[in-house]
Amino acid sequence: MVDTPVRRSYKALYVILFAMFVLLVGQLYNMQIVQGPKYLDQAKDNRERELTQKASRGIIYDRNGSRLVVNNPSYSIAVTPADVPDINCATGEMEDAVVFKQLADALNTDAATMSPDIAATLWVSDVVAIKPAELPAGRLVEIANRLSVPLQVNKNIILAAIQDVLASTPTSKNLFVIRRDVPVQAGNTLRGELENLHGVRIYNELEYNFITRFDNCLKPVTVKSGLPYEAMVDIDTRHADLTGVNVTPEPVRVYTNGPYFAHLLGYVGRISREEYEVDRAHYDPDDKVGKVGMEAALEEQLRGHKGSSRVVVNSEEKIVKELSSTEPITGNNVSLTIDSQLQISVTHALQKGLQQAKVNAGVAVVLRVDDGQVLSMVSLPSYDNNLFSSGISQADFDLLNTDPSKPMFDRAVGGVYPPGSTYKMITAAAALQEGVVTPETKIQCPGFIEVPYTWNEAQRNRFRDWKASGHGIINVTEALMVSSDVFFYIVSGPRQEDRKVKKTDGTEEITWTRYYEPWKAKPIEFNGLGIDRLHRYADAFGLGKPTGIELPGEHPGLAPDREWKVSTYPDNPWSLGDTLVTAIGQGYDLVTPLQLANATAAVANGGTLYKPRLVMNVTDPSGKVIQDFKPEVLGTLPVSPENLHLVREGMRMVIGDRKGTAYNRFTLRSITVAGKTGTAEYGEPIAIKDGKEVRRSHAWFTAFAPYEDPEIAVVVLLEGGQESLEGSTFAVPVADEIMKAYFKVDK
Repeated sequence: MVDTPVRRSYKALYVILFAMFVLLVGQLYNMQIVQGPKYLDQAKDNRERELTQKASRGIIYDRNGSRLVVNNPSYSIAVTPADVPDINCATGEMEDAVVFKQLADALNTDAATMSPDIAATLWVSDVVAIKPAELPAGRLVEIANRLSVPLQVNKNIILAAIQDVLASTPTSKNLFVIRRDVPVQAGNTLRGELENLHGVRIYNELEYNFITRFDNCLKPVTVKSGLPYEAMVDIDTRHADLTGVNVTPEPVRVYTNGPYFAHLLGYVGRISREEYEVDRAHYDPDDKVGKVGMEAALEEQLRGHKGSSRVVVNSEEKIVKELSSTEPITGNNVSLTIDSQLQISVTHALQKGLQQAKVNAGVAVVLRVDDGQVLSMVSLPSYDNNLFSSGISQADFDLLNTDPSKPMFDRAVGGVYPPGSTYKMITAAAALQEGVVTPETKIQCPGFIEVPYTWNEAQRNRFRDWKASGHGIINVTEALMVSSDVFFYIVSGPRQEDRKVKKTDGTEEITWTRYYEPWKAKPIEFNGLGIDRLHRYADAFGLGKPTGIELPGEHPGLAPDREWKVSTYPDNPWSLGDTLVTAIGQGYDLVTPLQLANATAAVANGGTLYKPRLVMNVTDPSGKVIQDFKPEVLGTLPVSPENLHLVREGMRMVIGDRKGTAYNRFTLRSITVAGKTGTAEYGEPIAIKDGKEVRRSHAWFTAFAPYEDPEIAVVVLLEGGQESLEGSTFAVPVADEIMKAYFKVDK
């Protein structure tokens, strides 16, 4: 048969058709056999959803079972990326996801018709953010100027924020917020100028939350929290028009007496991307975690374990069948050592003291001396941690962050101050234990002593007493009672070589450290502790290192010594004068109020330094105790019972003797209280009075009671303002009120 051109074209067509058939069969085999399980899973995902059920956080109680924090019913709006058009499921980025604009419009409309409290929860504002890698380097000033007017923020502040971001992460692809809570009108104005704002992004709050919390396409992302019931019902009725949107229960944390316990409890907030990446096993990108305070310290105990359910949904995202589920496990409950009623009373007493002193900041701490339990710890000013429960507004956060009195700063554990004369109980204990003084030792206390310069005997430094006329001849308990500065200068000054002087016969004579009493020609050689021994006792009393309390952010303070000064000031080694001022709690000495309270408790209980603690026990949701916290000993004071008794006796005389520095200001007489006042100078001189430089000062008082069988130690600090505050005048009355509240005594 002749192979005609027509026949050849048919053969070619058959070959092409056969090849296409082979390819089709191969592809069908690949899809159904080789990759069948993969596509089966994808098909299931199109109709099945895995929903996370968030666990309720555990409750926090005080020592008497009163709730300090509860979980109130609330609702959140979640968006499932796979069901929203125009969302890139690989990256979470959006082309034009209309659902977010529709949802924002719905919430803002509802907010306009509801009460102000609900409106504040519902309202959806805009977020202005930047992508550092996209910012044009030469136009930062121009961009700051263009953002300034719509945002109503000074252009220099915006420019500084942008420059800070660029300095820390110059090539980052992450979003960095310049301003939240931007009014919608201002956001729309900026949207119209985006072609001139390279690197700037404008999102409504829901879009921004989605982008920053996106993890994968099938996992719902919470975009709005804290909705009340009425708003939940309204959004739920619009479900058919809001593709991929669901309203789910999400308890909101409520702090029953917010400002009274804010520094202790802290607050919860949305997990950061960094926190999430560290622990994906326990968290979703839109979970809440403890940020500060006990909420952060006890996160592992309080968070619980999330549940999940696999469900089948219809085309309208309505659940039609549950395939499997695991129930969430509520977090454990925690009982603190805090007495909530005492905490409130202490707060009121401290507030009253601050008003009388005309200053803004102060601290009060109450410890049990026999085991380190913290009964009350107040830092003022405070803030309302409920502001953070559903997400704090930018305006409220800015107010807190820029307040010069720093209300979010926990001064009890994070603030460090010179202890002033409260430190003298440590110097007294060291001097007694080292044999520098005995109970019978008497020292002349004039209004000052003079210490000659090493290189010039005629030139002298004057170390003054707080009392210009001095206190006369006194022993160690009397020195504590009247808070003599000169006494403790003398017992701290070491006997050490000062210099060598060549005599006329060519021999050398060693001169030792010495001081002169007023208008006396003959020097007196020091024979006291010296900084090495003094520092050893400060360390034993727990100064210069954290106490280990559960709260984050504890400052170690500073117990200075030679090595510290050499490392800090290489050209200025330790001097005799440094030792003298250290002995009275000045110079480089820095303590936290909690450290001082703990040291006082050790004096009161006979020498045991306990680790302060805030947690009594942890219980599971059924009430079973799963962790019980026992007293933990940090150390034992290297001071004999007899010498500690003398220190306590001197402290008793501070309040109980008419010459005591606290006698006239302490009105509680039915219970014997021992204490020590302190006036801690700081900063540059503000005046000259009677030839003496006057500096601003903090007011301190530390005490324990009852004297015969101590139960509690109390520390009060009032931060100095523009004037000098005396501990006896301003801190003592606050401690007086606190003691009355604890012992339930009116007079």
